This record gives sequence, C-alpha cells and structure tokens, in this order.
Amino acid sequence: MTIARRRFLATNAVGAMAFLTGSLAVSRAFAQGSNAALRVDAGEGRAESWSLAQLKALPPESARASTREGATFEARGVSVATLLKHAGLDLGANLGSAPVVGRALIARAVDGYAAVFGLAEIDPHFGHPPALVVWTTDDGAALPEHRGPLALVVPGESRPGRWVRQLVALEVRDLR
Repeated sequence: MTIARRRFLATNAVGAMAFLTGSLAVSRAFAQGSNAALRVDAGEGRAESWSLAQLKALPPESARASTREGATFEARGVSVATLLKHAGLDLGANLGSAPVVGRALIARAVDGYAAVFGLAEIDPHFGHPPALVVWTTDDGAALPEHRGPLALVVPGESRPGRWVRQLVALEVRDLR
C-alpha cells in the first residue's frame, strides 16, 4: 500500500470516528441557541468561539473559487489558517512537516455533515489557496438560511463536495 493511500485511509478513518463522537454534541449546542456562530478547536486544549460580528471584524481575505457548474467568483471572508492562528495554532510559523501532515481538520455543519482535510491542505506553506469561512454571497448579500449563516468555501477544488454549509465548527485532530 502506498504512503498516499495509507494517509487517505487514515484521514477518512479519523473523520468517521470524529463524526460519530463529536457532531451530535456540536449540533445540539448550536440548535439550542448558543451565541457562538463558529467554534475553532486547534487541538491540545486550544479553542476559540466566534460570533458572526467578531468574524466580520477580522481583516477580510479573498480567493477565486468555482461553482459546480464552472462559474468563477470571488469568495470573501476569513481564512481557516487565520482562525486557527487566533485559536493558538499558527500555520504561518514554520512548524515543519511532521506537526502538519500528522493532523486533520474536520469542518462540521449544524446537521452533522462533516468534511475532512489533511491539515497540510490548509497550511499556506503547502501552496494551496486559502480555505475561507464566508457569510455573504459573491454579491455581498447574507447567505441564505439553508447555506448560512456561515459556510466553508475551498477554492481550487474541482468539486465543492467538501464545502460545508451551515458551518458551526472547525476541529484539528491528531492522526497519530
């Protein structure tokens, strides 16, 4: 089995386990009217909760993204790397490969949907466009209720299968 295949299987296994153990608790907390719009867990006890107003106060970032139909648009919001930095995990610092490739990021929706990323896909040192947490459409209007108030947009992906509507949590988990 190749290293790439082992990493793929490990990432999906971690995502499945995390989904089973964590998504219902996250979903219930937000369904019960928590003030937080987004919880960012950087691992090792480092976590931060953000209201929509606090997210809007951060310096805006943008990246070109494509819809499933191929139309491009400018996604605007705040990058996942920025949110992780505020929560105590600075991917902008040169951490080296081991602490990054040995971890996964799980993005969770209020309904329990979860998408898993290798943390290297989020780390700016690996050359990927920034994954963005957004709260507006490309024309500046608030996201519709079935998509928001927050969504995760991942520019550079040919299919938006890991884009997460109604985003409520970002969690870093160790794969070791």
